[in-house]
Amino acid sequence: MSSKDDTPHDSQPRDYRAELQQYARNLEKLFKDMTLELRESERLYRSIVQDAADAIVTLDEDCHVVSWNQAATDIFGYTFEEAAGKNIDDLIANQDAVADEAREFTLQACSGGKIHARETVRYTRDGRPRRVLISATPITDDEGLVYLISLIYKDITNLYEAHLRLIQSEKQATLGIIAGSIGHELNNLVGGLLLTARELIKNPDDPVRTKEKANLFVGHVEKIMLHGRNLLSLSQPNKPRMGTVDLAVLLDETTKTLEVSGVLKRFKVTKDYGEKLPAVHGDMNLLEQVVRNLEINAAHAMDPGGALIVGCRLSEREGFVEMFISDTGPGIDPADREKVFEPFFTTKAEGKGTGLGLPIVKQIVEQHMGFLQLDSKVGVGTTVVIGLPVNNIEEE
Repeated sequence: MSSKDDTPHDSQPRDYRAELQQYARNLEKLFKDMTLELRESERLYRSIVQDAADAIVTLDEDCHVVSWNQAATDIFGYTFEEAAGKNIDDLIANQDAVADEAREFTLQACSGGKIHARETVRYTRDGRPRRVLISATPITDDEGLVYLISLIYKDITNLYEAHLRLIQSEKQATLGIIAGSIGHELNNLVGGLLLTARELIKNPDDPVRTKEKANLFVGHVEKIMLHGRNLLSLSQPNKPRMGTVDLAVLLDETTKTLEVSGVLKRFKVTKDYGEKLPAVHGDMNLLEQVVRNLEINAAHAMDPGGALIVGCRLSEREGFVEMFISDTGPGIDPADREKVFEPFFTTKAEGKGTGLGLPIVKQIVEQHMGFLQLDSKVGVGTTVVIGLPVNNIEEE
């Protein structure tokens, strides 16, 4: 009995060689596609990172530089070869003035915290200070551990210096306003001192009258000294120093200065500081400039007998405290409300204003990462609200 072949007569043996060749062609195509994608990614990386105007730096988990774009070289002076592997703080924060702050920033980023547009100072290779905005984003693995930190440094040195020149220009204009008022006050005070001195000369043996006149003399001299300090503070250039600021104290002291100088003498001033509020993070000198400009603007807008209300309160925006300044002036025409923040725009009579006060207020508020609101009704008055972030440096 013969055996029967179960294999169909029309089947062909499997061509493994052809399959292998096709597989190789598929692999080659995949490799070419991946190479093109990699080159495209590299091109995008170079256009976004290497050619960016801001310094973009990547650190490892030990805060050592692993990438450093051309803008970082342009701003800080180190080449990538010089920066690679170095601790970022040793490179650009090696000055006592910023060393502690830089370590806090670095620790925050390495611990997984983000930093958004924080203004500070860093130093170039030859020790020149550069004012920068720092943003930091930690990059984590699947387990949430930080293995890279991406840093962006925006160099705002030129903009900052122009801003200071603008502020100084407005300060000089403000100085002229206050100096005129103080001049009248000083004349009155010195005149009173002269009369007192003459009476003391005429009646040297009257102890009661001598003590009375001496007390009057001391009071007048203290007022003169206060005027002198105010003039000096206005004439000195700004040296920004960010710190803890109590808005109630800031408003009270600045308003008192303008009351004593006579700028607010013709108006009813009401102060509304409310409950104890958290302090804000800011520069006392710059924030004084904000209050001073707004109160002088309000005084110029009102007729004698007008009412000025200054105060501060907790903002509806979480993490902010507001200060507000209201006047009973004529209000601002709706068509002019956007323009009042443009440099050199003014609704005052010729020779009465520079048109720089409100633009500088806006710039200072933006520099503090705050917000500004202008509410005005023609025939009723104007209220300016300034919101500033609560000081939370100790919490970071």
